[in-house]
Amino acid sequence: MATLGIAGAKLALVDKNGVTLTGTQGIYKYTDQAATDTSGIYDVTIDDSFGVASLALSNLVGSTTDIPGNNKIVYKSAGKGSVQSVLTVNALPNEIKMAILGMPSDGKGGFTFTGKQDSNVRLALLAESAEAFDEAKPVYIGMYMGNASEASATLTSNSSTESRTQDVLTIAQLERGDDGFGKYYFSTASKFDQAAMMNDVFKNNSSTTGGTN
Repeated sequence: MATLGIAGAKLALVDKNGVTLTGTQGIYKYTDQAATDTSGIYDVTIDDSFGVASLALSNLVGSTTDIPGNNKIVYKSAGKGSVQSVLTVNALPNEIKMAILGMPSDGKGGFTFTGKQDSNVRLALLAESAEAFDEAKPVYIGMYMGNASEASATLTSNSSTESRTQDVLTIAQLERGDDGFGKYYFSTASKFDQAAMMNDVFKNNSSTTGGTN
């Protein structure tokens, strides 16, 4: 799958069944929007986050083991990959990032380092790119759920240049029942349905508007 750039991403917190969480349970739970949020989806835009820098997927396929017979390799035993995504955003809003990482709020602007991943906080994401030689033909990657973490942070002094960091989220992907880890979606595919894609990634969500900004 050859692609061109990354046009945006949508994020949401989901429960153990992959159902999108909203309101005070969702991705806006630490913000003033918690009381009015009905979609549970955060759109990573240039206005709010200065956009998405990159999305990297790894371990999409597990390793294989040779099965010998009659002095030949007759079969490959295939293991399942430990799928991982690394999402880099230029500047996520602080409260959104804390909700994604599962860091508890003290209700006074502080968020606690617990030193432990909260495995009950799960993130779904949908990223938009385009076909490598046709920007008008979107390509999407949807990942159903995963545990996001940020293992380290470094603050560096400005000098003759600005020392600016990005928000880098490492997401250990989980399988959503029999649905697998996620899907590729191609806008050029026969019977492609943007609304169905949204409802697939953000399960049981009331919003069916397609695409990312």
